[in-house]
Amino acid sequence: MRSWQWLGRFLPSPTPRPRDHVSIWSVRAEDARTFFRIAGALWLVALARIGYNMSGQWATPPGDWWDAGDFTLAVLGQFSGVGTGAAMAAMLLTRPVNVTGGIAVSIATSVYQAMVNRYVIPVIEKHKAEGRAEGRVEGRAAERKAWRAWNRRRVEAEQRGQQFDEAPPDAARPPNQ
Repeated sequence: MRSWQWLGRFLPSPTPRPRDHVSIWSVRAEDARTFFRIAGALWLVALARIGYNMSGQWATPPGDWWDAGDFTLAVLGQFSGVGTGAAMAAMLLTRPVNVTGGIAVSIATSVYQAMVNRYVIPVIEKHKAEGRAEGRVEGRAAERKAWRAWNRRRVEAEQRGQQFDEAPPDAARPPNQ
């Protein structure tokens, strides 16, 4: 065993099972991305609320670099309870958001397919039918032209008294066409 392979025992599987939960957040692996998005948004709102004091003004920014550390510690000290609440709210909202999103995507897909079936496919079929009709007209014209040319050569050969052994135009065509 290589010196770094032992670390793999402590890491989660690269292909998680759908029911696996992610660390302390207690959300399914399939819901982890949604959870972190919701939690991040809630935490940003909470931090903004804490940074904005009750009098309707932003807290005074730190004047020196060492004040920035004190300011950060003060905000994080107030954030601990709010952050936990934001994480809990995110845990509660994650599964319903994913399920609702799945239902919304399913409904949107069904509506899209119904619209395609009702409006797009008939237009495509109409154009196909028009193309087939035009093809038949052109095919008949080409066939008539070929027959006329063949008949003209046959008549000319008879008038000259020559034997005409050229096969008719439909003889060259394969059967079932």
